[in-house]
Amino acid sequence: MAANKAVAQAVGGEGEEPRLKLGEKIALVIGSAPNTFHYQIIQMYLLFFYTDVMKISPAFVAVLFLVVRILDAAIAPFFGAFLDKVKTPWGKYTPWFVLLGVPFGIVGWLTFTVPDLGETGRLAYAVVTYTVYSVFCTVITIPSNAVVPVVTRRLEERITVGQLNFLFIMLGALLVQVGVVPLYKALGGGNDARGFSLLMAAVAVLTVLLSIYQSAKVKERYAIETKKDEKPPSLKQMLAATFTNKYALILYVYIFASAISSGIRSGVQIHFYKYFFDNESLMALMGIVALIPTLFGVAFSQRVIRRFGLKQTVVAGVIANLATCPIFLFIPANNTGLIIHIAVTCITSLIGGFGTPAQGAMMPAAIDYTEWRSGLKLNGFMSSFNGFIQTFATALSGAIAAWSLTLIGYVPDVEQSDSTLFGLRVLVGVLPAVFGAFAICMLWFDLTEEKQKRIFRDLSERRNQQQTHTESGGM
Repeated sequence: MAANKAVAQAVGGEGEEPRLKLGEKIALVIGSAPNTFHYQIIQMYLLFFYTDVMKISPAFVAVLFLVVRILDAAIAPFFGAFLDKVKTPWGKYTPWFVLLGVPFGIVGWLTFTVPDLGETGRLAYAVVTYTVYSVFCTVITIPSNAVVPVVTRRLEERITVGQLNFLFIMLGALLVQVGVVPLYKALGGGNDARGFSLLMAAVAVLTVLLSIYQSAKVKERYAIETKKDEKPPSLKQMLAATFTNKYALILYVYIFASAISSGIRSGVQIHFYKYFFDNESLMALMGIVALIPTLFGVAFSQRVIRRFGLKQTVVAGVIANLATCPIFLFIPANNTGLIIHIAVTCITSLIGGFGTPAQGAMMPAAIDYTEWRSGLKLNGFMSSFNGFIQTFATALSGAIAAWSLTLIGYVPDVEQSDSTLFGLRVLVGVLPAVFGAFAICMLWFDLTEEKQKRIFRDLSERRNQQQTHTESGGM
């Protein structure tokens, strides 16, 4: 009951005005739909596109994924630090929705376009376009994550934003899981390369338009002007403040474990459906199967979070996922196996849906904790490590998936051997569970709702004192 009371008090956001309107909440997170689409299509289809459409060897793709994304991941912290130190005339974080969104959409289209350049030319083209695409995929979410603490301080609104954010994430993921195969098949008219290119051209237009809308609609309310004689923190100070924050470290480990686990499974999922169940169109069906219980879980997440708390709700999703992963080893390649797969997906999606909005409130809380503890406002820098970790996890999971396909003897467009089919089971079941086990670190996330309430109150008092001091001319 004490936890329930703490949540109820913390979500109240005492002294916080004004409340966000629904339109601004939507604008704050609507970019998650195209961003997720790009991220998911890289995870789920780029390996397939390179091996089966562009006819690039899995071994080459494995090296490409690993080397390029590790190099790109290193960019994220520097870009985050840059965001914290620079402010444009139009705001600190919101202008970057456009500055990043426009080229991101364009290069996504180019990456999924097959040029008429010959084998060597296609390899060079894939390296260049994927490298640039990876850079933008790494940094695109940093402004949207960094802006949340300067838009609202209310825990209740952050949880609501987390719910809306997840709905748009699910929309983007659903479009990939359900729509990509039928759309690129229909648009290509038998030419898969043309179909992918036209599909990504349409996504590019949507990405650009939504980035413009976000930049115009979202308002930064709590950014405090830096004094002219005040030096920005050094990179060493930023790193020290971030990596002495227990809660940030726990969240980073959790993000990495979740990303690499889902990345390995997503990278070979279409191969699993195509050759194990002999039906690659199951990608669309399973997208719907996962969506419905997830949406149900998100819809009731506020009640569940109030009843059990942020941490317990997230941990339940981790345990459910770990417990069900090994089932893939035993399902048969028939309708019974498909039914079991559907049932497991429904259970894990429902429980995961309860906890997903809670995750969206945890990183802003960790960012506030850093400011409360060290006095440093590191919204961009700390958010950048989300991008770094997800990018690194994508690189590692993509490389692992590609190398593993070679290891298990996968050959495109032929009937796979029994050993290869068993290898696919391991790749979608056991291997994700091995990496996903590290997500259990959330058990040590004890930044309770009561602590968050106290931090909110202390930060508000500090800002009021600083504002009064500034307006009085520092006297």
